[in-house]
Amino acid sequence: MIELVRARLEELLATLGARRVSIVPAGGGPPPLGVGGVRTLPLGGGARLEVELGAIGRASDEVDRALEEAVRDLRELVRASQAPWAAVSVASAGPVRIRDRVRAYLGALAELHGARTALVSVRDKLVAASSEPDAHEHARLPLLVRRLEAAAARRGSSHGELVDDDVFALSFWHRAALVVFFADAYPVDFVRHRARMVARELAELLPDLEPDPGAPAVVLRPPS
Repeated sequence: MIELVRARLEELLATLGARRVSIVPAGGGPPPLGVGGVRTLPLGGGARLEVELGAIGRASDEVDRALEEAVRDLRELVRASQAPWAAVSVASAGPVRIRDRVRAYLGALAELHGARTALVSVRDKLVAASSEPDAHEHARLPLLVRRLEAAAARRGSSHGELVDDDVFALSFWHRAALVVFFADAYPVDFVRHRARMVARELAELLPDLEPDPGAPAVVLRPPS
């Protein structure tokens, strides 16, 4: 039964792009304080489902629907096994799951009204996208990245921002760019707010996608 429960929690983790999904049995203590985006739902018998979404996740109605379905499935699994609720927890770990979480955040951005595609690049290389960019979007990306760098230089900052009729883009982290393509006009202030929230989350995830460093650099010292 534990294996089936864990598999269902992992499915929910991937669907929501969550940081963590846990079953906390009765007496497991209160929800963690000071952790943003934590949702809890009763499972029965004093147990609860605890989901750490992070600062931004999927649309609220989609989250509610996914959580309700998961609670129903988990209750059926436990009822069929006639076993008590056990503590089970799954969390994002490893490049594959981290990349899935990156795509989940981009997918949330792509669900904004009029958005076509949301993507993130690092050092001019496309890392992930909510959906495969078309040829025109691929061709525009290098120019948008250069324009972001120029905008940052004008501000005397490491981060820049672009607001075009059909594109919103911002740079963050180490030469990372978050780009959202739109089919039509869009609410700039709202998109800016959501994009900055996503960028904060991605800045925590992207370092884990970086390749492991090779051998330590050899420092050559001049002869004394």
